[in-house]
Amino acid sequence: MKSAAGLRRSAVVCLSAACLFAALAVTPPALAQGTSEFTLTAASFDPNAVAPSGVSSSAIVIGLPSTSSPSVAVGLTCQVTSQQPATDTPVCSISPTSVTTPGDAVATITTKSTTTTQAYSITITGTGPTTTFTTPPIPLTVLAVAPQFTINVTSAVAPSSVPAGNGAQGTVTVNPVYGYLTPTGGGITLSCATMSPLVTIAPVCSFTYPNGAPNLQVNGTTSQPATLNITTFGPVTTGAHNVRGAFGFWLSLPLIGLVGFGAGKRARGAWVLPMLVVLSGVFILTPACANNNSATTTTPNGVTPANTYTFTIIGVDSNGVLSSNTSSTSTGPTVSLTVTAPPKTP
Repeated sequence: MKSAAGLRRSAVVCLSAACLFAALAVTPPALAQGTSEFTLTAASFDPNAVAPSGVSSSAIVIGLPSTSSPSVAVGLTCQVTSQQPATDTPVCSISPTSVTTPGDAVATITTKSTTTTQAYSITITGTGPTTTFTTPPIPLTVLAVAPQFTINVTSAVAPSSVPAGNGAQGTVTVNPVYGYLTPTGGGITLSCATMSPLVTIAPVCSFTYPNGAPNLQVNGTTSQPATLNITTFGPVTTGAHNVRGAFGFWLSLPLIGLVGFGAGKRARGAWVLPMLVVLSGVFILTPACANNNSATTTTPNGVTPANTYTFTIIGVDSNGVLSSNTSSTSTGPTVSLTVTAPPKTP
């Protein structure tokens, strides 16, 4: 039997060890749970809270109860439960569904945009040749978030390069998120919020919606497209070439020749001088006709400078809700168009 002093020394040692253990923040390893055939350990889901349409996963380890235990095949399944009734309950899947000890697997939770936002519990069950083990419930929360929509460019602007005065088109798609629905009697209006570089006579961005609608309707499950139009400014043709008068002179020459040929020898000599006069007039007047009737151009709206322009696209619905990929860290999708100098008029 220890003396009182010995007991006091033991207590001091124990207390010191406890203090040292706490100081080092050492957490005892979790004991593997399972059956006489295998052990099954499932980590917490990462992340343990997701928004609707989110995905989370858990690492599963299948082990042997002892170093002398034989390897066995363990089938894996999982189940999701909730305290309250849920719509589109999260779906749990495991890969692979069968593991030979020792081995690993991954449980994945997939949610939909319409999944009810609440707390869920997931259990994972391992089934060996003769025994079964189910883990304690592992929590996962589907967060309540505001319905929203995103924008992406599904068809780049084409052509990608145009002379000033020409235009190009692309396709932009609006995608509902978390069950988003356009407000009753309203819709989503798309626009190019920014353009760079800034110039005096800038390209103009506009959108055309299906069926000639004034905006875009989204029903909560299906993405909807809109056509992006980019217009540039350049020369406008106001006239066209007209050289028919010159061609008229040329057409008269065969007739003059026939008349001269049909005349007598003396008469043909008399026709030489008039023919020379006509020919001289043709050569003199042809350039004049072409110049007096050539095409002319004007630039009533100016000319868009040659450059590569970048447009940032945003959307806003009739309640003032902005597309969710427009935030302090994301300015929304962009499109680009290169504008070259207009062709020279002949």
